[in-house]
Formats: sequence, structure tokens, C-alpha cells
Amino acid sequence: MNVHSSDLEPDQLRRLLADQIAQDEAHGVRAYFLKRLAGVAVVVWVLSWPLHVLPRTVLWSLLAAAVFAFGLMSPPRRQRSTPDTTPKPSPR
Repeated sequence: MNVHSSDLEPDQLRRLLADQIAQDEAHGVRAYFLKRLAGVAVVVWVLSWPLHVLPRTVLWSLLAAAVFAFGLMSPPRRQRSTPDTTPKPSPR
């Protein structure tokens, strides 16, 4: 908007300038929040896209780790001897 200061009275000019400043500030605040909202939306989108794949991957990884840990930590199996058998002598 082009206005010459000589065309308006001082009170009108002050009100016009105050309105323009208020509009500029409102535009700045809106732009600030929209940029922040867009940034948060992008971050959420980037971090959430693998969520449909992640639970299965994590589940299978945890299951494999548990089986591996159980296999490493379990004591070795011993053969049970049956009470009715006698030890065989070794051939010489």
C-alpha cells in the first residue's frame, strides 16, 4: 500500500502504521508456527514410516536373541543312566 504522509492526518497515519505493523507481526507469528508445525510433521513422518515393519523385526530379533542366550547359558545335557543296566567291560 502506497500512502503519502501529506495525504493523511497524523492520527490516521499512526493508526494506518499500527494496523500495518499488527498485520506484519501476525503474519510473522503465523509463519513461525506453520514452519514449526511443518518441521514436526516431517520428523514424525520420517520416524514413523518404518513402524509397520519394526514390530516384526524387533520381535524376531528378540526371539533369536533369547534362543541364542538360552542355548549359551543352559548347562550341557548329561546322558541319563538307567538303573537296570550294568556297565559293559571295555574290550582289551
